[in-house]
Amino acid sequence: MRIIIKWVIAITLILSSFLVSTYNWSTGEYNYDSSRKFENFDAFYQNELSISTKENVKPNNEELLVRVSEEKTPIVIVYIHGFGASRGEGEEVTNKLSEYFGANTYYLRLPGHGTNPEDHLNTGFQNYLQDAEDSLIYARELGEKTVLIGTSMGGNIASYLAAKHPDLVDALVLASPFYDFDDPSAHIFRFHWGNSFINAIKGEMRISKTDPKDESSKYWYFDQYYGAIKNILDLKRFVDKTNPYPNIVAPTLLMYYYKSEREHDFVASVPAMLKVYDLIQSGSNPNPKNKLLKIENGSHVLLSKYVKTDKELIEKEIIQFVKDSTGAEEAPKSKSKKPKR
Repeated sequence: MRIIIKWVIAITLILSSFLVSTYNWSTGEYNYDSSRKFENFDAFYQNELSISTKENVKPNNEELLVRVSEEKTPIVIVYIHGFGASRGEGEEVTNKLSEYFGANTYYLRLPGHGTNPEDHLNTGFQNYLQDAEDSLIYARELGEKTVLIGTSMGGNIASYLAAKHPDLVDALVLASPFYDFDDPSAHIFRFHWGNSFINAIKGEMRISKTDPKDESSKYWYFDQYYGAIKNILDLKRFVDKTNPYPNIVAPTLLMYYYKSEREHDFVASVPAMLKVYDLIQSGSNPNPKNKLLKIENGSHVLLSKYVKTDKELIEKEIIQFVKDSTGAEEAPKSKSKKPKR
């Protein structure tokens, strides 16, 4: 019996030593590059479009400005899409908000998205944050107040920016924000051998079962390199390290899909969303307009026309939240113009 105990202890020590020595302790760093300056939003936007052209971005995956007015509108909406997605993930609902409020609206394109899986694999999270931060800063020229909307990974990026730039975010809308994986096995990519291990047993690519002829395949990377998971994991680890959530003072609406133990968000962790909401509420100055909204008829993606969700409820709740948070009202129909795209 003593020999067995000694062997168990020895194996445990060896395994622990191996895991500790192969763990990637570095979370990666991000510092905003303020040297990348543009004269105004239009100059920034044209630069982004030129990059998309050079990178052969797929049609309707490029960034998009929906300009309702050449002047500042009462609010400007900035939308940040999720990992492996594009603006098609949120246009259905966000366009209705833009029309309802008569709001200039900007859909950014995160670097490494809308092109090919190789770009997705090889683009680090620092590029996501730089582009999103630029977008938030320059979009302020388009509206008196800013409503920042993020889906999934875009929700975590939006959370980070809202904490960093409280003066630039007047309302924060989070749709299934990604703060952690629903499947904890994804954390294997924290180890140096994680990618090689997954590639050895599953191959390099995660192949989707979705019909490639499906219309939605034009707006998501359904086939992705497993190694790309490290990019979103690195983002999570960096943001977690900075712990921005208690510093969010903008009114925050966090929506999540949960109906039962069998029917809930299987992409982003719902417990992690609830934990972050508690962290937002734990700050020294939590906003009394903060709201947590459970969507029972939903999916991980809540705002897209390609995914069936309770959009009637979602739209109603966001509209009321934006009204309460910014003072914006429905734009008079007589003044509504067809937006320029």
